[in-house]
Amino acid sequence: HMELESPPLLALCLKKIPALDRMKLVDALWVWTEPNSMRLRIRLTVRVEVADKVMVQQRVPVELKIKFSQCPDCNREYTNRTWHAVLQLRQKRPDERKGLLLMEAALARNPNVRKHVLSMDISRHGFDFYFLQLSDAQAFASYLSRIAPMRIKTSQKLVSTDARNNTANIKHSVSCDMVPLCRDDLILINKMHATGKLAGRLCLVSKVSSAVHLIDAAPSRTVSVPTDELGPEKYYKSGGDKAFRVMLSPKRMTRFIVLDVDIYRQDNSNNNNNNDDDDWTLYRGPQSGISKHAIADVEVARESDMGHSDETFRCVTHLGNLLQVGDVVLGYDIVNAVASGGEEWLVDQQHTGGGFNSSFDMPDVVLVKKAKATTTTTTMDHHHDDQDKTLRVSKKKERRRRKHDKKQRNLEEAAARMGFLQDDDTLAAERQEFEKQLELDTDLARELEMAEQDLEP
Repeated sequence: HMELESPPLLALCLKKIPALDRMKLVDALWVWTEPNSMRLRIRLTVRVEVADKVMVQQRVPVELKIKFSQCPDCNREYTNRTWHAVLQLRQKRPDERKGLLLMEAALARNPNVRKHVLSMDISRHGFDFYFLQLSDAQAFASYLSRIAPMRIKTSQKLVSTDARNNTANIKHSVSCDMVPLCRDDLILINKMHATGKLAGRLCLVSKVSSAVHLIDAAPSRTVSVPTDELGPEKYYKSGGDKAFRVMLSPKRMTRFIVLDVDIYRQDNSNNNNNNDDDDWTLYRGPQSGISKHAIADVEVARESDMGHSDETFRCVTHLGNLLQVGDVVLGYDIVNAVASGGEEWLVDQQHTGGGFNSSFDMPDVVLVKKAKATTTTTTMDHHHDDQDKTLRVSKKKERRRRKHDKKQRNLEEAAARMGFLQDDDTLAAERQEFEKQLELDTDLARELEMAEQDLEP
């Protein structure tokens, strides 16, 4: 900022006069003008040689106009198609968008993270975020990697170059491929492609943060519950979907009624343990003083079969400290299930090609989590489509218009969920669910706080 009629402003104005390059400047003075006139007047005394040793000196008034403008960076930021880096967030999962919804809730919760986003667009398997600088896109990708495991790659493309000024216009692309595993997925770890203590067995995804936390879906009767962690490097290096195949997703879960629970204990592992209320405590949080998971033999029946059939199932589960008789639990009914992709449940070694271990026994039921009591409310959604009946357009144009409107509507809904649009009604459910998840997952909350501190200037 420069004051009016100040020497720095006078020097700046003299640089804007190209005729001074061909003559000698003797003196320069300010001429008073109205401050609100958007004009600057200068009286110059110049000297020029017109003949051999003949010098002419003259006073020249100069008037300059003041025009407001933005700096190049600000002008590029508020102009369309001036981005220099794009972040492509993808999760190639055909059945649902659970992982992307978690990203939307996390971005809606942190306005400081999305302040450098110029614009966004939706694609088939994710979103595209546009940034002014590559550093902003890399910081944004670093924050996203704290929420879900992903493989990050950076590439660049030369748009134009100026050999005279030795400058180039380069656009960068940051590709973020999320691991297509979500919480409560039932996956098969193929022992022919992956290694680890859970290779060749069915596993459940217990938690997703910067790594995927796995737990044995059909554990043996041991004291400890077999668990493992899966990072993005190990997932893609092992072969991705070939090594960690999603057999059933949470949409395929069935409700079961718990009929009997026998906690496994090392001192009486060969006997049925009829648990009494005096020595059996349920896990109700970290303050309970017991572990969340415990091996137990559970007898369950389908909730839909109650009163119609007496068929029951016994299975070994890791939810021993969470269940009691009469509870409703969600799980996978493997007896009546069909694997994703149209494949059947083949356990024999010669048919699976060594996917399962030879000692693995396929369970009839896999219990995932305890169902919470929820109240169902009926809401009526009224959608009114304003269509002009008087205009007759061709079917091709009508399909094109509907496709464009659907894409624009999906873009606005996604932007509203991530907080780019001020739509509190749309964000309420996702924010509440994400806050509950942060309360239960202290590690994820700590990682998000550290990521927010790294982004602060």
